[in-house]
Amino acid sequence: MTTNNKCVLIIDDEETIQTVVKFGIHMKAGWEVLTASSGPTGIQTAQTAHPDVILLDVMMPEMDGIATFKALQSHPQTEQIPVIF
Repeated sequence: MTTNNKCVLIIDDEETIQTVVKFGIHMKAGWEVLTASSGPTGIQTAQTAHPDVILLDVMMPEMDGIATFKALQSHPQTEQIPVIF
């Protein structure tokens, strides 16, 4: 495993999905993995941690993935971060 100082943020309300994806990305790519269980928490984490990419769930309670994406795109700190749904 190599450490390349890359970081991915997973925004998903399902803990099981967070765990599986986190394990796979960390073990295979050596990336740091951050997680958030809601759109608002994910936005806050993205603004402070500045991840290289965000993996975003579409269907979440409180704030769905589309609304979260629009909020990320409206902030200068996060508008350039690639998002994968």
